[in-house]
Amino acid sequence: MLAPFWEILPARVRRNYHGGALLSAFNGGAAERDGDCPEDWIASAVVARNPGMPPVPDEGLTRVRSAHGEIRLLASLLEAEPAYYLGESHWHKRGAELGFLAKLLDSSMRLHVQAHPSAAFSQKHLNSRYGKFESYVILGFREGVSPYLRLGFQHAPSPQTWRRIIENQDIAAMDACFDPIPLNIGEIWIVPGGMPHAIGEGVLMLEVMEPSDWVVRCEFSRNGVVVPPEGRFMGRDLDFCLRIFDYTQYSVEEVRQRCQLQPALLEAADYLTVEELVGRAHTDCFSVRRYRFSGGGPLPDSSSIRLLLVVSGEGTLACGGQETPLRRGRRFILPANGPRAEVSLPTGASLELLVCHP
Repeated sequence: MLAPFWEILPARVRRNYHGGALLSAFNGGAAERDGDCPEDWIASAVVARNPGMPPVPDEGLTRVRSAHGEIRLLASLLEAEPAYYLGESHWHKRGAELGFLAKLLDSSMRLHVQAHPSAAFSQKHLNSRYGKFESYVILGFREGVSPYLRLGFQHAPSPQTWRRIIENQDIAAMDACFDPIPLNIGEIWIVPGGMPHAIGEGVLMLEVMEPSDWVVRCEFSRNGVVVPPEGRFMGRDLDFCLRIFDYTQYSVEEVRQRCQLQPALLEAADYLTVEELVGRAHTDCFSVRRYRFSGGGPLPDSSSIRLLLVVSGEGTLACGGQETPLRRGRRFILPANGPRAEVSLPTGASLELLVCHP
């Protein structure tokens, strides 16, 4: 079915950590308690990998709804009409796949220390086109927390020492490898393949990444949440997984210089500014942009499919003779070859969107 836009429905996914209470609030829903579904996969054609857990059909696959109420899997929509939704160039280059994965994440606890393979490692050793380069846009925090990120080794172990630490679950020694890196709302971070990392407790973010779920988990138990053996080493052994790590020692300042990005202004009109947050200088899989509307007008043209996420403000999206409200937490897929979209705002209002392209 060809439609001018599709609304993205919630797609909560189980993970090996707890959280999720802020997701419902961000989406304008009723308050909820934290649980084992702390992520909402808002643009995914990838099935979640949860080895050691009971299977859930289609877990991780995004569902979308048309203005007429039809509900489809995003993946099936792309397969049925790849030229219309993805664009001819993308379709011929990558096939009928989205080319990135985007999720909302809310952590009530620090995540287990982990790392992901690079694309080069995955292509050589995992028979996979994609590794798992990640990017984070920090959206908010829980009250009373001092938000932080672990990223890269500040006190780097040798591979042999790191092996011993993981094998023996020497958590004190593992903790000593990292210094906390304070976070602020609005910051943009990237996590290259191989860098060990852990998101601290109380962080709400948009995470955009290569479309895979490869992960090596170094910490097997935290806050009563146990990672089952099947979920630790990607179905391989520890010696294999030790090869993916970047054992370089980085100071906190060096991590900031390498991994914290600054927005780049791309366009400034009387009603709209467009900033690039993550771009081709960082990954060839996707870009993330920020649109800030101070008045009504057309969305910038695009030759590729787009994910639109409303971060703040209110307005109306009009496209192909259909209209829908824009408010915090709502998200949409716009096709590459769809009709031009317009945004209108109430008097005195503003609107902020995060926009992801393959």
